[in-house]
Amino acid sequence: MRRIFQIDGEETECWLSHDGTNLIVNMPDGPVPCRLDPTSEPGGYVLRARGRVQELRLAVGPDATFVHLNGRAYAIGRVDPAERLAGSDGGAADDRIIAPMPGVVVAVNAKPGDQVKEGQILLVIESMKLETSLAAPRDGVVAEIPFAAGDSFGLKATLAQLAPEED
Repeated sequence: MRRIFQIDGEETECWLSHDGTNLIVNMPDGPVPCRLDPTSEPGGYVLRARGRVQELRLAVGPDATFVHLNGRAYAIGRVDPAERLAGSDGGAADDRIIAPMPGVVVAVNAKPGDQVKEGQILLVIESMKLETSLAAPRDGVVAEIPFAAGDSFGLKATLAQLAPEED
């Protein structure tokens, strides 16, 4: 079954299949045969794909899976087509960083009023013993960061909010 995933803010349609030996990730630009073997580390795996072997860690939450690879964390969420078709709140959701799972704020790198660039790290959180950096979804001005370092937050809490874009 085809699914729509959001990987670091960008949507892509893909699906998984199996050829008897390898897992196949079917992407818009073609199939990618791969193997994912567990290691002795909790959440640790070895990924073999496209002639490369890389270690990674996975942390699975109710709304997203975090893949820690090459010193970076990638948030992978599933997009519900029904919710997408029902409409949105005018794009305001794109201005918020929502907690994909409960956790604790480790560091806050911006404050309300700060001018930020897309991809700039606003917060670092810890959830399931893994740290994840959360970046600005676009260029803008920080409107709100309601949590401080050490604060706990719940699932789907707004961790940061950018001011609405001016027309």
